[in-house]
Amino acid sequence: MKRLKLRFLTLSIGTVLTLFLSYAVAQASGCADIEAGSNVYGDYNCNLTVFCGGWCYYSCTCSNVFPGHSCDDVLEEAGFEIVDGPPCGD
Repeated sequence: MKRLKLRFLTLSIGTVLTLFLSYAVAQASGCADIEAGSNVYGDYNCNLTVFCGGWCYYSCTCSNVFPGHSCDDVLEEAGFEIVDGPPCGD
């Protein structure tokens, strides 16, 4: 019975360590190098420029923009926040 408890304890510790390390690696950047897609306003293609302060900053271009709308409209509809640049510089 002691041997079974020891194996269970070892397995549990290994599982917790694996989950913790996986989470830490996934949170290291969390930024995709390229974000591309389309929505009702047009198509967008964004490339990662910098990861700063826990945020991903992209340089984006738009195409096939619906008349009467701008690239900012396309990006805002896609969930991007329009900013001048990262607060931590280049």
